Amino acid sequence: MRNSMKKLMLVSLTGVLAASLAACGSSNNNNGGNQPASEKPSNSGGNNAAATSNAGTDSGVDETGWDGKKYAEPITLTTVKGVGTNYFFKTGETMENNVLQKYMKDNLGIDVKYDWVVTDTNDAYKTKLRLMLSSGEKMPDVITYRGDMETVNMLIDSGQFMSVNELFDKYAGDEYKKAAALNPDTFLPVTRDGERMALPVLDYAFNDDMVLWLRQDWMDKLGLQAPKTVADLEAIMDAFTTKDPDGNGKPDTFGLALGFKNGFLNWMTDVSWLFGAYGTMPGQWNKAADGTLTFGSVDPAAKQALGTLKSWMDKGWISKDSGLKDDTSGSEFFTKGQAGAIVGRNWLPDWPFGDLINNVPGAKYKAYPIPAGPDGKIGSQSGNPSVNGWMLINKKAEHPEALLRYYNFFYDNWANPQKGSEFENGFAEGYDWAKLPDGTITKDPQKYPDLFPNYADRTHLVEPIYYSLTFEGARQPSLYADTMIKLYNGEAPTTPYEEQTKAVRKPENLEAMKIVMDQKDIRMKNYFQGPLTETMKSKNELLNKLVNESFSKIIYGQAPIDSFDTMVENWKKSGGDQVTKEVNDWYASASK
Repeated sequence: MRNSMKKLMLVSLTGVLAASLAACGSSNNNNGGNQPASEKPSNSGGNNAAATSNAGTDSGVDETGWDGKKYAEPITLTTVKGVGTNYFFKTGETMENNVLQKYMKDNLGIDVKYDWVVTDTNDAYKTKLRLMLSSGEKMPDVITYRGDMETVNMLIDSGQFMSVNELFDKYAGDEYKKAAALNPDTFLPVTRDGERMALPVLDYAFNDDMVLWLRQDWMDKLGLQAPKTVADLEAIMDAFTTKDPDGNGKPDTFGLALGFKNGFLNWMTDVSWLFGAYGTMPGQWNKAADGTLTFGSVDPAAKQALGTLKSWMDKGWISKDSGLKDDTSGSEFFTKGQAGAIVGRNWLPDWPFGDLINNVPGAKYKAYPIPAGPDGKIGSQSGNPSVNGWMLINKKAEHPEALLRYYNFFYDNWANPQKGSEFENGFAEGYDWAKLPDGTITKDPQKYPDLFPNYADRTHLVEPIYYSLTFEGARQPSLYADTMIKLYNGEAPTTPYEEQTKAVRKPENLEAMKIVMDQKDIRMKNYFQGPLTETMKSKNELLNKLVNESFSKIIYGQAPIDSFDTMVENWKKSGGDQVTKEVNDWYASASK
């Protein structure tokens, strides 16, 4: 990191999970949520007695040690980390020692330390967090988590983490507050008796919506047309399975990449859309015709979807290993050139489709709308709008406000940077951007290796923003979709964020977002956004296991289709009826 950080500059997009150019347009680093010296820090659990002795003096340093731009004396925030498969490092850098970590310490006085770091495959991060809870291990100052709400609720219910009511109200910057307010239900999943127990990691709106991705080179070779219905897609899957689309003379291809080891509503290798084609959405609470909430996995429509999935398994259109794969490992069926279709998000061209291009030279892919079911129904998951993770703060943290200042910085400087600002081109020169002799910006480490020194793997851009405590720095919910549609329509980019998006977003990605927006009415909302109910706390694991095992047995032909009805009865008797009552009680209360 040469010459301090003078080579750090403007905005870069984030990706995986989807590019994340971001941060709002304040060029004033005195920033969102930073309080004047006269204000006192929040007392909600933090031990701020250790704040600097300069508090409230003419030095401008407040009681937390903040001088308006940074902590006068660096403070430490401890955390833990699950390193995703989209994290890449320069040679010699690690999660514990990298360009972003040094920047935040030098410029904000926040030194992030890791109690442990784990490669997050096969739910390793979740497993380790749960082991910490069960063993009573000391928790770090901050835990950030993306994934199942059950784990989030377990963390909250441990009693080790504080309410963030006062912290958010006092220290959250204007941009973060405005973004959180776009969805009135933002805090509902983590609210307990009026206390907000975690801070939301905000995401781009519509970023979780699904499209159908097909191997376009196979489509062209076999003379196949765009599918409009599930029946059309079945014809395509049959051709992908039986007509040797890869031309190697071997029966080694099949229709659809799936991975339902952990459930049937996934962020990639998703199959919930097939249930949507029959009118339900598994794993979530849907609104029935009478206005009550019902669990999608026990809806009679799910039985129809399971019958269809079984037929696909019988015909070899999906791999017999699908039940052993999670979202990520299931995607390898597609990226290794075995499967010709996958359902996932608009940003899959950024990751993991790069692996397809590396593994199968000449491969092409294209996004298509989610197909309609036999009665014309189309349904797709929509997720919790604009929320893609949670941040919990330990009651014993000495500087609980530091996480807000950290996030504020990225909202004010990264989420939507202004021209001429520090992060206009990306996070750091030589990492996620470089300048060519003619002054133009490149993000191609393979073509210009001298401008991107010490790359360990030149097939992937090193994007330090992923190392941040808040996953991708910060994201303004409406910015991504608006920008993508603007670029799709051929309009010229006018801001650094738009320019960076244009520079790195593939045409296939723009087309996919156009499909998402054109199909946004197919979204099936999860109407239960509250905390785990009392019965869920003790029965959820049992109930989910009952559903998933029953589904898998039916798909694999190990149980007859009518065993679905038996499962539903057992689900109801094992706590499902009581859970349904509690969910509807919550909904009635939340709807007032």
